[in-house]
Amino acid sequence: MINSIIAYNIAEVEKKKVLSEAQDLYKSKLLSEEQWQRIKKEYATRLYTPSIFIKVLFFIFSLNGMMTVIVPFGQIFSNIGEGGYRILSFILGMLILFVTEKLLIRDKYHFKSGVTEAGIYSSLLFLAFAILGSDSSNLIICGTVGFLLAAFAAIRYLNLLALVAAIGFLGWILFQIITSVGGIVEALMPFIFMATSATLFWGSKKLQAKGMNVIFEDQFVIVKTIALLFFYIAGNYFVVRELSISLMGLQLSSHNDIPFAIVFYLLTALVPMGYIYWGIKQKSILWIRIGLITMALSVVTFKYYFSLAYPMLTVTISGAILIVIALVFFNYLKQIRNGFTREILLQDKWRSSDLTALIASQTLGGHQMNVPADDEVIFKGGSFGGAGAGGNW
Repeated sequence: MINSIIAYNIAEVEKKKVLSEAQDLYKSKLLSEEQWQRIKKEYATRLYTPSIFIKVLFFIFSLNGMMTVIVPFGQIFSNIGEGGYRILSFILGMLILFVTEKLLIRDKYHFKSGVTEAGIYSSLLFLAFAILGSDSSNLIICGTVGFLLAAFAAIRYLNLLALVAAIGFLGWILFQIITSVGGIVEALMPFIFMATSATLFWGSKKLQAKGMNVIFEDQFVIVKTIALLFFYIAGNYFVVRELSISLMGLQLSSHNDIPFAIVFYLLTALVPMGYIYWGIKQKSILWIRIGLITMALSVVTFKYYFSLAYPMLTVTISGAILIVIALVFFNYLKQIRNGFTREILLQDKWRSSDLTALIASQTLGGHQMNVPADDEVIFKGGSFGGAGAGGNW
């Protein structure tokens, strides 16, 4: 079924994922040159993905090319009215989407090449105008249309920016619904957003556990990151206080506080600590990084409301303390301790995958990494649908 949902060739995408993981291992000197060359040959893919600089150039040139064709074409039908423009926008949107998918993705095997993004984004904008028109005063309807279009692009074309936009639209819809209802529901907004974030995180974990982490690996990382950040922000004291003033019209003097302020003080202080503790316990770099980011936001929040009257001195002392703590841990983790080390074992851009856990587990008991023999091929067979590469390295 997933083959009918995803526009790309699943087998080719899986091969590309395998090559990406293998390249990380090769750069980390966990694969020999011979093994890397054999993997490249066995999992060679036809997908075309240029460098980020070329992607940007392709994206800009593609947009300019489309505008060069569409603008004169639109001037021919300048007197058809808004209804005619909406019909024309729908036809153009579907046409651009069809050409992008059929010609670029399926025939030319473009994979996030910049040209495909230009086609996807422009077609979605045309479709959004065709559905909403120029006068769209209902914010919930606008958010719903934006969410559906962004979710479509995020799933079918594995587009990460569309995924971020879809989550943003989802939050916007929830915010508009809560403010339109008002009353006790509006007062409970922080807890509603925290529950929604927790559900989003839990749902992504469930889907990932069902074996969908191969194609959607980066998507799961983004969803979980945004969910953790939103959970913290929803309970942050500064956010709750300022929204209470702007939305509920609370008149607070310098000596007054919001209702249940102690709850949000505790959430602001304890959630980052909980993130860091759980990240250390589970050896998850995602939780640790989000915990460090939110802890910095908590420090700024408390500093904003509780000043020591010497901001420069406070910042200087705090920075010096953090540097000392960092140096102490840097020296302490020269050796692997409880699965942690200061060394970069895998040259990976952002994720803490099963490979990191594998290496940590091998070092906990003092065991040595089993280096495959020259005649042993790793990435043999497995559970991936078309590529034949499984989770056993």
